[in-house]
Amino acid sequence: MATNPISGLLTNITGIDTTTIISQLMIVERQPLQSLTNRKADFESKITAYGNLSSTLSKLKTSLSSLKSASIEGMTASSSDSAVFTATADTSASEGTYNIRVSNLATKQSVYSETFLSDGSEVADLSSVATQKLRIQVGSTTAVEVTVDATNNTLNGVRDAINDAEAGVTASVVNDGTGYRLILSSNTTGASNRIVIQADEDNDGVYSEAGAESDTTGLSKLALNATYDAAGAVTGGITNMTQSQAAVDASLLVDGLTITRSANTITDIFTGVTLNLLNDSDGNTLTLTVSKDTQKIKDNVNTFVGAYNAVMGLARSLSKSTPGKSVLLAGDSTANGIINRLNSAITSLYAGKSPASLGLSHDSQGALSLDAEILDAAIEADRQGVIDTFDGMAEALEETVTDFINVQIPARNDGLSLSSKGVQRNIDNLTFRLQTIEATYRRQFSALEQTISQLQASGNFLSQRLAAITNGSDSSGG
Repeated sequence: MATNPISGLLTNITGIDTTTIISQLMIVERQPLQSLTNRKADFESKITAYGNLSSTLSKLKTSLSSLKSASIEGMTASSSDSAVFTATADTSASEGTYNIRVSNLATKQSVYSETFLSDGSEVADLSSVATQKLRIQVGSTTAVEVTVDATNNTLNGVRDAINDAEAGVTASVVNDGTGYRLILSSNTTGASNRIVIQADEDNDGVYSEAGAESDTTGLSKLALNATYDAAGAVTGGITNMTQSQAAVDASLLVDGLTITRSANTITDIFTGVTLNLLNDSDGNTLTLTVSKDTQKIKDNVNTFVGAYNAVMGLARSLSKSTPGKSVLLAGDSTANGIINRLNSAITSLYAGKSPASLGLSHDSQGALSLDAEILDAAIEADRQGVIDTFDGMAEALEETVTDFINVQIPARNDGLSLSSKGVQRNIDNLTFRLQTIEATYRRQFSALEQTISQLQASGNFLSQRLAAITNGSDSSGG
């Protein structure tokens, strides 16, 4: 707070430290302000505490979703030889065992050009037509045009132009020891994804015209529009590029039924089951087993236990006092309500059983734990009963948790927020009053200083006069 300059000046005159006196008086005057500030901080801390409780309750609510009958139980799929194929299953899969023989995997087509002297060798003859084009199509996708002109008329330039065109193929240039070749590989597997390359050397919009645009000179030396047999081998057509790897479908025998697919990841043979083919089975018949996933029940229950303990631990730490330690929400009805409702959820009956009978139990601090052996035994004895019990608890507890999140905690926070705002108004009013009081003190002390100064001046004057009179009497008498 600014020091009154007049007060300081008079302090020099009277020797009284009015600044310190006023400062000490204001410390006393401000005590109610500190009390109000502490009350406001307490309200704000409680609002934050309820926010944290709401956040942990939201996570508990999420974990409850995984305990409902629709999701608590998973399905699992396994292969008798994971080097040949692997499998996964979701909840839509059905239990079953299937015989599978993998005949061959799906492959991508690769083709290569004739040799060039270097990767900078010209590809097209641009002496007559300066701009020429290639058209590349993979399977039934939309064909993509690639322009070849003086800016890119080298083996590397054509490679980069093809890759930039995103035509569904990957182009590269390799030196195989006899020269440089352009290699194109389809980005997708299967017989339906073979590559077609056509040239338009006169740039008239018509590709693969007989003669110059189909021969092995100029840009058309990269042309490929072949026919194939059932195994994917080239049988005819324009074959200025040579096939190094055929595009074929994956083929497998499932319970005696031959099935082909263009990819090695197959999702549409068994509902909810994904097969990933890795190798042919060398004539061997393997087994795919789809079964219920007991481990998923335990995983979901353990996830719930973790979320439950987070809420319980926080609620207890906020509301349960211990000797020598006070807590923010001591005796708070909402926090205690959360603790009590969570406790009762574990011991209540759902579909004739309690979660406690399935291996869930509390310790002395309210922390929940799962005895996996008890749960395993319960699943073995009555799988559906276990599912129904956890489903019932999840439904009931979800309703309770939702009420705390959406109703009770917001209501508490609304009340705390109103109280906090009311205290803030009192702080503002008191702050203004304190400013007025301090100003009054400074005026009063300033007036006091002036009065004292005047009295000192009068006293000095009278002392001087008396001294003069006394000195005059002494002179006349002598």
